[in-house]
Amino acid sequence: MAESSGGSGRDKRSAAAPPLTELLLDQPLGSEGGDPLPMPIELPAAMFTGPGLLTLADLVPVMTAYVDRTLHYRFMNKPLAEWLERPRKDMIGRHMREVIGDEAFAEREQLLAAALAGERKLFAATWEHPTRGVLAAQSDYVPWVNPATGEVDGVVIVITDVTEQRLAERSIRESEERFRRIANSAPALMWVTRLDRVRDFVNEAYAEFALGPGFDLEEARTLDWRAQIHPDDVDRIVAESIAGEASRQRFTLEGRYMRYDGEYRWLRTVSQPRFGADGEIVGFIGVGTDITLAKEAELELRRQVEERTSQLAASEAQFRAVFEAALEVMVLLKPDGTVLAVNNRREAWRNPDPSKALGEKLWDAPTMRAYPQHAAVMKKGIATAARGEVFTTEVNMEREGVPTSYLDVSVQPVRGPDGKVIYLLFEARDITELKAAQEQLRQSQKMEALGQLTGGIAHDFNNLLTVVVGGLDIITKRAEDEKLKRYAENALAAAERGARLTGQLLAFSRVQRLEVTPTFVAPLIQNMRPLLRNVLGPGIEKRFDLDDAMIPVMADPTQLEVAVLNLAINARDAMPDGGILNFESRPVHVTGDPDLEDGDYIELIISDTGVGMPADVAERAFEPFFTTKEVGKGTGLGLSMVYGMARQSGGAARIESTPGKGTAVRLYFRCADGPGAEAPAVAVEAESPAAGPRPLSILVIDDDPDVREFIVASLEEQGYSVRDAADGAEGLKQLARAPAELVILDFIMPGMSGAEVAKLILADRPEQPILFVSGYSETDAVKSVAPQAPILAKPFRAETLEKAVRAAIAAKA
Repeated sequence: MAESSGGSGRDKRSAAAPPLTELLLDQPLGSEGGDPLPMPIELPAAMFTGPGLLTLADLVPVMTAYVDRTLHYRFMNKPLAEWLERPRKDMIGRHMREVIGDEAFAEREQLLAAALAGERKLFAATWEHPTRGVLAAQSDYVPWVNPATGEVDGVVIVITDVTEQRLAERSIRESEERFRRIANSAPALMWVTRLDRVRDFVNEAYAEFALGPGFDLEEARTLDWRAQIHPDDVDRIVAESIAGEASRQRFTLEGRYMRYDGEYRWLRTVSQPRFGADGEIVGFIGVGTDITLAKEAELELRRQVEERTSQLAASEAQFRAVFEAALEVMVLLKPDGTVLAVNNRREAWRNPDPSKALGEKLWDAPTMRAYPQHAAVMKKGIATAARGEVFTTEVNMEREGVPTSYLDVSVQPVRGPDGKVIYLLFEARDITELKAAQEQLRQSQKMEALGQLTGGIAHDFNNLLTVVVGGLDIITKRAEDEKLKRYAENALAAAERGARLTGQLLAFSRVQRLEVTPTFVAPLIQNMRPLLRNVLGPGIEKRFDLDDAMIPVMADPTQLEVAVLNLAINARDAMPDGGILNFESRPVHVTGDPDLEDGDYIELIISDTGVGMPADVAERAFEPFFTTKEVGKGTGLGLSMVYGMARQSGGAARIESTPGKGTAVRLYFRCADGPGAEAPAVAVEAESPAAGPRPLSILVIDDDPDVREFIVASLEEQGYSVRDAADGAEGLKQLARAPAELVILDFIMPGMSGAEVAKLILADRPEQPILFVSGYSETDAVKSVAPQAPILAKPFRAETLEKAVRAAIAAKA
């Protein structure tokens, strides 16, 4: 459907214009085939002022055309003809209805009439392209006014393809939803603002802080935070905020804000610019953390430091109590960086005895000696704070044998009564969990994008393989030349291997539907032990630590077995000199995981003691076709199938690996809530219904002309009476004119999908036999509209098609 808006206007001129049939070109305009277009071309001559201008129109990327008052094309440039994928000479002189189709023309007819009445129309619309599916385009209908008569003689059409833009917008919306889910699971206050400080988004922690447990997100988003700032802090915070935004850099603020219960809490907020598509700053992203305890400790510390000049002995005990109450690592320094006091907060990255730092320069203290890469930034921070400025940065504490930690570090000046900097306060807050969540979200988005790409490729490739397999199958049956027949059989075997590869791609993309039923993990793996023994050989020791609670999970048992076998084979290849392969399973409860819904799961861990993988290889291990094996040793689809199987079962797959120490793959399966669904009925081969006094009639509806031709030819050879249609609308018309004993229906079609067509058919003919064919396996989608309809997966041979047709007709007999 189209959405339009536009204005009107006429430009009347007194100068006479040449007749419309006069040609102002001194050379013919070439067509796509190299032949000149038929001449003369009836174009408004006043639209062109120089020879060869139409040729120039072919060189510009803008799609343009001109239609006269009867809406016949009189001009069309090459970019538009290529977009329509038709020879230009076949469209010049034709009515718009003939070129774009009845439905598309009907949507535009009133707009064209308005343009012929002198009103310019700009609108966006979708169009069903015959080969490229549904496209989105923005069109501009500009009236062309004859300068001699002042009348509108036709319409200039300018078209812009915005299909990719629409797809990008949908992807952005999906990304925004994932961002909201991650942000709402974070304990920190988060918000997104425009340059005018209007908030576009606030998370639930933000809303709960401002409004309490019964918060309203919209009310929280529009809340005026200046009214929440403590009166003693408001002027400073507003001024620092304006200065920070003007710097276009990351900046930190601290102040007291009123919580919903009326209590003022200290918040540390970190804001940084966010950028638009062209790199321009469009606003800011902010994160706020409640630092009340630490700030109160800091303020108390400052108070104690100020009093220390006269009452050092009396204040020491109070100072130490407050200092130790802080929830962050805190260090009191001289302005030159000498450590005066430390709190005893224990962190994995910190020296076990923080007191060893006393008297040392901060960058020479035991903790920092273990991380020499940060000495320069520590010196810079201390020098900045000694000048009276707050210094903030982010560092990663990374060294061998200790888990990496990410820290938000600040160094602040502490001033004496005279305003002089007398101490520095160093603080380090651990933000590792937040960084891990961000990385997990990025990886999830990447794998989702790869899944969409591979699913689309596999679906289209199955359509191609259907034609290839069908054609080769016919050749093998009819060829009398044994050499030709052998070649065809070899090619057929290769095509069927390609079909198995597309099945693995569809499993990764989560489009290939699994037969998910309640499955017991431990017994399934126990039953695989003889197979694993044969596959792994004697050089690999197998250890099993399987949970015996017998909790069923939702999984496809066949695909789970294949996944376990793939992982075992990968582990074997990673241990050429032998090693240990562990199989473990255990129940876990998951909350706050971006990839998993909260609930109970069974975690299956398959780990080896092999060569392991570096981080960059492990990050890509689940990608389809990615492999480190030499050519001919693997397809790169084994792990991608494991990933797709786990995700499609409602779970997740994750990989952990260390070079020289081995690899562990963790699979999560959701615990089953109840008994499994009934297994799908097996199609029973029936006697051929084609024999009899008249051939049985079949209607084939498929948008792919090659696949449709193969199906029709195969069925006609079997003696059926076959009609065909290129889309759902035409198929419904044919079925209304004459019934059919069977409808063969492609599930994925542009415009009206197979599910929509089946729903309309069954509404009028509930007993109509339908056989679905598809490059995917949309079992659930088919059952929702036609519970009894079987599915024939592409690609398939003529013999397989015939059996499916017999079974589908027999089931309704």
